Amino acid sequence: MGLTPSEKKRYNESKKRRRQAYESYETGKIKPIRSKGKIIAAAVAASLAVVIGVLIFTVTKQTGQDGQSSAVQTNETRNSAGLLRIVSARYPAEKDEVPKLAEFNGFRVNEVLLKDLQDMFDSAKQKGITLKIKSAYLSYGEQEKLFEAKLKEVRKNKSYSQVRAAAVASAEVSKAGESEAQLGMLVDFDSGDSKTKAFLDREGINFGFILRFPKEKEDLTHHNYSPSLYRYVGKDYAEKMRTLNMCLEEFADYEAEN
Repeated sequence: MGLTPSEKKRYNESKKRRRQAYESYETGKIKPIRSKGKIIAAAVAASLAVVIGVLIFTVTKQTGQDGQSSAVQTNETRNSAGLLRIVSARYPAEKDEVPKLAEFNGFRVNEVLLKDLQDMFDSAKQKGITLKIKSAYLSYGEQEKLFEAKLKEVRKNKSYSQVRAAAVASAEVSKAGESEAQLGMLVDFDSGDSKTKAFLDREGINFGFILRFPKEKEDLTHHNYSPSLYRYVGKDYAEKMRTLNMCLEEFADYEAEN
């Protein structure tokens, strides 16, 4: 059956438009008109390209161009319990961050370490040693007051500039937001007694506690040696750190790479 006059008219007009479009494309004015099927195919291909691009960007952002995790991501996701989490000038805690806390001998500690801390106290008592805590969890505000008091003391040395005084003070007492006491994972023991100190150093790892700022590691911890500050990292990590003779900064990087 032949075309009706109106159908012939529409066909000729369509043919004319396609010819004009092609001539315009040849002169560089516009792109040629594509069939509906080609347009759909092109759209699908473009969509796939966008999806693939997003996936590549996401993976690259998470792992970095060299396939290694970024420093911030590594610090935040080392383990679900935060046992190896570092809080420092480089990795500060949020001002309003408060962990789940539990009471122990009049102090607040992270509930994660409560049982091991109690077991350590019980073990020490069996050996004739009475462990005492001087400080445990500190809020952002409490840490801020401690640092300001230390800074005021250091500034009494008139030979220090303001910047130098702040650096000296922060090597002794961490600034607010830069202390793991805010995590409730750092415990300051009364370790003046030689038997107590020997017990903490020898037996602490059996209950998940390591000396947070050991000697000869100051260049890594950026904190002066402190004989009384012990950090809870869990029994497995504590034992590995003792075996490898690593401070928390070294071991956290070691774990992230292995």
